[in-house]
Amino acid sequence: MIRLFLLLIFLSSCDSHSVKQIAVEIPAGVVVPEEMVYIPAGEFIMGDTSEDKNGKPVQSKAYLIDLYEVSHEDYKKTRPEHSFNPKRARWPVAFVTYVEAESFCQAKGKRLPNEIEWEKAARGTDGRKWPWKIFIDHPNNGFSGFMPEPVDKRLDWISPYGVYGMGHNVWEWVTDDYKPEWQTGEEKFKVIRGGLLQTHLTIKFSPAWFRNWMGPEEKLNFIGFRCAQDI
Repeated sequence: MIRLFLLLIFLSSCDSHSVKQIAVEIPAGVVVPEEMVYIPAGEFIMGDTSEDKNGKPVQSKAYLIDLYEVSHEDYKKTRPEHSFNPKRARWPVAFVTYVEAESFCQAKGKRLPNEIEWEKAARGTDGRKWPWKIFIDHPNNGFSGFMPEPVDKRLDWISPYGVYGMGHNVWEWVTDDYKPEWQTGEEKFKVIRGGLLQTHLTIKFSPAWFRNWMGPEEKLNFIGFRCAQDI
C-alpha cells in the first residue's frame, strides 16, 4: 500500500511539470511529415504581455513547423561537407548564416518560419510568457559560457504544441527583417528568436515574444534554425 502511495506521488509530481498540450485536429488529406508539427489556423496573442502590456490578437494560417531545431546530423544529410564531433550529433547546428539556413530549408522543400509562425508554435493561444508557461530559473544560471543541448532533450520544456527548444537552446533565424531604432544607415538585420538572454554570469530564458536581431551574414555558436512548410 505504501509503495502504491509513493508511486502515485511520483506520477502526480511528474505530471505537474508537464506542459498541457493543445488538442489539434489534423484535417483530412493533410500529411504531416516525420518530425514536423501541424499548427492550425486561428487567432493567438502575439507580443509582450508583461505588466501593463497586453500583446495583440493576431491571425495565422495553418502551417507545419519542425519539431526540433536542425541538428548536426540532420544538416549533414543535405550538406555532406559538414563536419562535427559525433558526440554532438543531436546538438543544434550553429555557425550558419541566414542564407545558409534558408538554403537548407529550401533543399528539403521547406522554408524558414516567419515571426508569427514561430511565436504561435512557441506559446500557443493563451499569451503565456514561456512555452512551458510557469516561471523557472535556468539551471545553469551563474555559469559563464553558452552550452547548447541536444535538440530533443527537454520534454518538460516543450511548447503547448509539443515543439522542442523554443526558449532555451540556440537562437533561431526567422524571415522577418529588424530595424533598430538607432539605425541610420542601410545595414540589414534579421530577427532571431528563442535563445537565452546571457551576460557574463547570468543566464535567463527569453520570453516567447522577445525579438533579438543579428546581421544575416553572422555565423555564431548560439544561432541555429528550424524549418517550416506551407500546407
